[in-house]
Amino acid sequence: MEKVINENLKLGEVVSIFPASSEIFNGYKVDYCCGGYDTLGQALKEKGLDSDKIIEELNREYNKFISSNAEYKDWRKEKPSNLIKHILRTHHDFTKKELREIDMLMFKILKVHFTAHKEELLTVHRLFGNLKIELEEHLIKEEEELFPLIEEFEHTKNEKILADIRKFIKDTEDEHDAAGDILKELERVTGDFKIPKGACTTYKLVYDRIHNLQNDLFIHIYLENSVLFNMI
Repeated sequence: MEKVINENLKLGEVVSIFPASSEIFNGYKVDYCCGGYDTLGQALKEKGLDSDKIIEELNREYNKFISSNAEYKDWRKEKPSNLIKHILRTHHDFTKKELREIDMLMFKILKVHFTAHKEELLTVHRLFGNLKIELEEHLIKEEEELFPLIEEFEHTKNEKILADIRKFIKDTEDEHDAAGDILKELERVTGDFKIPKGACTTYKLVYDRIHNLQNDLFIHIYLENSVLFNMI
């Protein structure tokens, strides 16, 4: 078996080499988006995980992926403007839609299940509200300020624009960390998005959709932190 993935690779590099590794990392609760600059070995050690076992699993699944002749786009080889278009169409649009629809469903279950699950629901409602505000402001700043600057720099190579971009990148990564912290707290409060006994279908739908939003945001943040920002 070819061993391409090793403990010295950064988490972001592993996902670039083998995109489906994101699912394996999700299963072990390894943060490859905000923590994409950490090495695989360092991340697994900090989580107290069996690094030999997981690296073996990653290489085994990677070899299956290569043998299947599956095609994937290595965004590191694309122009920044092409990656930005992909992020907008695939992740920004999805995030906006999910935030809007989850918000409506959240209010519904808060009203219906308030008496039975008051403490958990109030906490989840408050955390999701904070996440919604954080992400909506973040998306607009990227769309109206950061992304246009990156696209302009791609064409002009203007050093003043580059300096502005680098400042925006620092602020953007801080906002990514803040959103990631809220999601981790939501995961903790809900016991990994498990609904209470006796909860209705809508309750489950809300938790499932927050979980799906989390998984999509992990890929979204990885593409920005570990790929797009490294192109600059």
